[in-house]
Amino acid sequence: MRAYLLMMLVAAAVTFVGTWAVLKLAHKYKIYPQIRSRDVHTRPTPRLGGVAMFLGFTAAVLTAGSLGWFKSVFSDPIHIIAIVVAAFLITLLGFLDDLYDLDWSLKLAGQFVVAGILAWQGVQVVSLPIAGLTIGSFGISFVATVFLTVLVMNAVNFIDGLDGLVAGVVLIGTSTFFVYSYLLAQKTTPSNYFSLASLISAIVIGMCVGFLPHNWRPAKIFMGDSGALMLALLMTTSALSVT
Repeated sequence: MRAYLLMMLVAAAVTFVGTWAVLKLAHKYKIYPQIRSRDVHTRPTPRLGGVAMFLGFTAAVLTAGSLGWFKSVFSDPIHIIAIVVAAFLITLLGFLDDLYDLDWSLKLAGQFVVAGILAWQGVQVVSLPIAGLTIGSFGISFVATVFLTVLVMNAVNFIDGLDGLVAGVVLIGTSTFFVYSYLLAQKTTPSNYFSLASLISAIVIGMCVGFLPHNWRPAKIFMGDSGALMLALLMTTSALSVT
């Protein structure tokens, strides 16, 4: 458990400092959208918090990779690499959308590409433990994974409308899932409590904790699509790795 707490701390610290730096740069160079009639805030507010959250994610992954505790998780690095690449691409897509308001079809296509990268590299729905079902076809697993990932990304992105809402919801949900995955690892592999699902969940928890102080009402900065899409992607990835 201490190892996971350390990952939470690293992700939280880097995200907190990174968000502060992004906030300063955004105000210095006036990188924020105009206030719309449907917005609830009354002053120009940057929407680039997802960039800082990605920095927190990357820092925590690199730290975990350098520690012997997570040796078993990094024994097959292809999954980790695929997750980091996918997180970078979805953050970049959200960043461009936050700046230039991309056409919805282009953004949706980008989400399918990112989800496809994950699924192609083996981060897929393999079984449904609760239902006791196993998916034996690569094709079915691939398609199910892609559509599930895109569905969750848009579901999380759609609720992003109030100060601290997405970060708070993801924090609560991921904390619950972390406990589940940790207890599951204890039960299935008593000699090794470390799993990819628990690691990603711990990092996501840290990212949310580090970002919330800046996003609490009244929010100084929003995570934007870059943050909402990335959090949803990582939540889905941790759940997929359990299957």
